Amino acid sequence: MALATAPELATDPTFTLEQTVALERFAKLRVGGVFMEQGMGKTRVAVELANYRTDSLDAVLWVAPFSVLAAVETEVAKWGCTLPVRFLGYETLAQSDRTYLEVLAWCEDRKFLIIADESTFIKNGDSKRSKRMLQLRKHADYALALNGTPLTRDLWDLKRQMDFLSPKILATDDRAFRYKYFTMNKMIDDRGEERIWFETYEPNVAHLQSLMAPYIFEAKLQFGLPETTLVREHSASPEGHLAYAVVRDEFFKAWETGADEMALYEMLGKLGLIAATDPLKCESVAVWARYRHTLVFCQYREEQRLIAAALDGKCLVINGDTPAAERVSIFERSKTELVPLLLTYGVGSFGLNLQHFSECHFASLGFHYGRQQQAKSRIRRLGQESAIEYTEHVTDLGIDALIAKNLTKKGWLADLVRHAFDPRTIL
Repeated sequence: MALATAPELATDPTFTLEQTVALERFAKLRVGGVFMEQGMGKTRVAVELANYRTDSLDAVLWVAPFSVLAAVETEVAKWGCTLPVRFLGYETLAQSDRTYLEVLAWCEDRKFLIIADESTFIKNGDSKRSKRMLQLRKHADYALALNGTPLTRDLWDLKRQMDFLSPKILATDDRAFRYKYFTMNKMIDDRGEERIWFETYEPNVAHLQSLMAPYIFEAKLQFGLPETTLVREHSASPEGHLAYAVVRDEFFKAWETGADEMALYEMLGKLGLIAATDPLKCESVAVWARYRHTLVFCQYREEQRLIAAALDGKCLVINGDTPAAERVSIFERSKTELVPLLLTYGVGSFGLNLQHFSECHFASLGFHYGRQQQAKSRIRRLGQESAIEYTEHVTDLGIDALIAKNLTKKGWLADLVRHAFDPRTIL
């Protein structure tokens, strides 16, 4: 995985210390994980490494979430990659067999660097996009993984990203990894059913870190500006309380007769949707966002629609239906139009530079810890000049208290479910 020889890497006075250290490390390697928090310039690191290898490569294959491809292309053009760059969305890779086969044929004809941007997108080893990324990786001469939050779930996130770079780094299959870095627990519940769960085996984590350390560079942003987080609680409508109670009580009946964990997760999803899209809550969120130059992140399009309606359309809106060219135009307008910009997490929480905002509202929260951190990083970036204020909006429905507790301890919900617990005590 290391190069036999490496010429001196050109230095630039505009490089940050973190960028310089990362470049010096990966100039000597064929693979690398650039885990720098959003806003620290990991895209530039990738471009400079590609430029450094111009004599030995023909091209770069840059794979990223579709929602940020336009922003990535702009950033790459800004720093001036001297190699031809082919950009590809993870979603296109997974959904289009024709594109995948065409890209696979493209890979066979050239020497190239493959970049997995926002590399936690390949953390699910069973997903089509993960499997196809591994196939493309086999043809690449060099590989980089870029991310600001490499661990969003558990140690499996790291396993998937290291295996993408090279299976030689950890040199272990999934079964051996599970039994080396996790401990298996068993219990018999009140119905006599056996429950099995795995928990991280802390004594071996240091060993895992030692295996990865030569191939990763991790840096956290030293922000230096005040950051505050406010929590606003809103009353849900009577209709919302009724719908919530119906879903919850139906589940409790099923739980008494042996419903499994999947039924629990399904029920939590339904309760979260009811809380997020409650009309009274959405109207209340709009009151706090009205006439403000602020970001508003939404989990659901219906939630976004209700908030936009309560704002009488005096806002900018981007979601999965917004064409790429129109998104670019809206982001440009958001720099000068002093109205709320409403984004769904799926299109707004990755890869975007929105530091012209210093205020961010989370209209609702979900169980996905990493997604909210990514969303915060849209404004928490180098170049931000103002103090930042985050506002989390919750309802008086029990699901929101459960979500808030989960976000303070990643994995808490899964651990709680796998142990003996009664959901009636928390919902």
